[in-house]
Amino acid sequence: MFDSPEELHLFEPGALTPAPHVAEHIPDAGAYFVDWATRDLSPDRAREIESAVNGRRNQNGWFPLETLDSIGSKGFWRGPLTYLARMTADDPQIVQDWATDGLPDEQSGRIEATVDDLLHQQGHAAAATWAVAVRPRMFLDAEVLGSRLLAAWEYNLGSIRAKDVAKAVRRWNR
Repeated sequence: MFDSPEELHLFEPGALTPAPHVAEHIPDAGAYFVDWATRDLSPDRAREIESAVNGRRNQNGWFPLETLDSIGSKGFWRGPLTYLARMTADDPQIVQDWATDGLPDEQSGRIEATVDDLLHQQGHAAAATWAVAVRPRMFLDAEVLGSRLLAAWEYNLGSIRAKDVAKAVRRWNR
């Protein structure tokens, strides 16, 4: 018995509204970072970070990664959003691996590219929504993706001290 190849329902995504049954399992990178970064800051400093993060959101409400492309991570400038860029550094690979799980290489290229574009332009939930729609028979589990993202974020932020964030906010305000 041979497995028949998976039938993909490819479509151009355009502007997506994340599906509620997918979005409920996908953590918001911006909200996670704000909660993490502001826990030891004064209310004024916390609002500055929250405002910087929320000002970069997509019209669908989610945090797109392309807004971090202009954030410096080397040299003298180490603003607090540098840590958000570090936190999400592994996200493209995690989302692509999840979206193409079990697909042969010849089928995964378009899905990887589209998921990456959506992640960068419309956020995690939009990318996951599209992948679930394209692979309806696969029953991609958004909860698994959410868990993988959270684990990577915790790992990537694990070596950063609250003192580093406070110093970055002070430098940012100069």
